[in-house]
Parts: sequence; structure tokens; C-alpha cells
Amino acid sequence: MPPHTAEQADQLSSFCAGDIPEHHRDEYIRDFYGRIQMRLHIKPHEDHSLKFKATTLLLPGITCTKASVSPMAWDRTEELMADGNDDIILSWNSGGYRFDMPGRGEFETSPGTAAILPLDRRFSVETRDSRWTMALQFKRSLLAPLVRNLDDIRPDSIGRARPAHRLLFGYLWSLQELGPPGDLAPLLSRHIADILAAAFGDLEHEPQTPGVRAARLAAIKQHILRNLCDPGLSAEQLSRKFEISARYIRQLFADEGTSFSDYVTEQRLAHVHSCLTDPRQILRRVADIAFDAGITEPSTFYRQFRHRYGMTPTDARRQLR
Repeated sequence: MPPHTAEQADQLSSFCAGDIPEHHRDEYIRDFYGRIQMRLHIKPHEDHSLKFKATTLLLPGITCTKASVSPMAWDRTEELMADGNDDIILSWNSGGYRFDMPGRGEFETSPGTAAILPLDRRFSVETRDSRWTMALQFKRSLLAPLVRNLDDIRPDSIGRARPAHRLLFGYLWSLQELGPPGDLAPLLSRHIADILAAAFGDLEHEPQTPGVRAARLAAIKQHILRNLCDPGLSAEQLSRKFEISARYIRQLFADEGTSFSDYVTEQRLAHVHSCLTDPRQILRRVADIAFDAGITEPSTFYRQFRHRYGMTPTDARRQLR
């Protein structure tokens, strides 16, 4: 077999724990391959030493890894989520997975059924049989324009029952056997994106749990109203409380034709207006009312208030008098 060109070498990356000196092996796998490359915290099963052999195919916007590893657990922690990566991982395993995703529940996949693991959410994955495992990591932007409500799809729903799902797995497996694709790499990325869209499109039309999005949005709105005084109120803050991604929260408001920040601003202005037109609060200073509603920029507040109500806060209070 002829040697790989420099371009082909950049498309294929191999790693074997056996190549690392034994006294550095666990540390290297945990720190370099786990935390730095995969952005996951690796924990070996207590009855097995840490073994790892993997080959990764690097395509435009996509990586596909086929590996054989010892039983272990993988955690995407809040600390590692600070990297801001919102890629999605599909991972198949010879023995299936058990995994927990805070805010969504606990799941278990059978052999040949992929776990859908978005990197902008916390999760813990465990496997006891990883004689083979395959993981596809891709940019969310590949599917976002094609699949609506991507985050509502069950994380254990990519199985082998549908042709598109079988085609996706078979195509990825065959690519691993072919080696570096060279000039065909962009074409392969497009093929994978098309098959992904078909596989996720099948799931999108399945009935989702009724009212889940409405219930989440109602709970978020209630939290906002109870915490208007907090100037740090943000989608990121609520994502930690409700164990859903900040992007998902923004999408809930976008589906209503507004944005998270506009909704918060509207509620704060309404609260201030209500206080200014309340005879019981006529002695309170306008600045104090605004500050108590979580507003910290006076000039922005006065401009927004006038735009919303067609008058200044002072005019609103003068009408009361």
C-alpha cells in the first residue's frame, strides 16, 4: 500500500494506549485524549484497566471515530461546557449505553442504537461492553436549518428500525474501512449531512410528549417574573437552573416571535409602569423602582420606556397625580 500524502495524513488520526508508557498511560488518556481532545471526563470501570484504541476520520465539519475501549464512563461536565461547543455526537456501541442527561432523564440504548449527545448539555454515559464503538461528531449548523425542534428529539431514538438510520451507520462504518478520502472529503461530508437530515427528519415527525415545550416556557416565564430584580438574569443562568441549553431557551421565545432579552425587558418595563401608576407607591423615586426591577442602565431604561409607552416615566407618574 502506498504511503499517505500529507493531506491524507491530516484526514486520519490514530491513537493506541499501548503506545504510551504504562506509568503515563492513564494520565495521558484522561487528560490529553479525554479532557483536551474529546472534551469529556473519562472514568474507567473499577474492574478494568484503562484501554483505548481509536481511529478518527476528519472531514469538513465532521469527525467520525471507530474505537475499541475498555468499559468506562464518559462525563460532559459543566466545567468542560465552558468551551461553548454545541456540537452533537452520535455514538453507537457494541453493548449499548446507559446514560443520564439532567433535565431529560435516564436512558438506555440497545446494541446498534445510537445515543444522541449534544455537547451543550451535561450528560453521563456508561458502557460495560465496548469491543467496538463508533462516534460521529458534527456541527449543529449542519442540521439546524433542516430539522425543527432538534433538541426535543429523544436522545435514544436513533436505532436500526428505519432505512435512513441503517444507511447512516453502514455508510460511516464503510468509510472507516476505506482510509483517507483525499479530495473526496467535502463530498463525503455532504453525503453524511444528507443522510443525517433524513435520519433526524424521520424522528422529527414522531409525536413528541405533548406540552413539554409549553410547560418549559411557562416555567421559565414564571421564574423570570419572580426574579426581575436580578440584573444578571440571562438565558445562560436559566439554562443551569432548568438543565437545558441557553440556545434551547432562546428558541422557545423565538417560536413566539420574540427573544429572551426582549421578553425580560418587556416584563421589567411593565413592572415599572405598574409601580409608577400605583397610588400607594407615589413617594418612591423612579430610579429606585427601576433598580428594584433589575434595570441598571438609566439612559437605556428611559429610552425603552418612552418607546414602549409613548411617554417618560415622569409623565406616567404625572398622569396619576
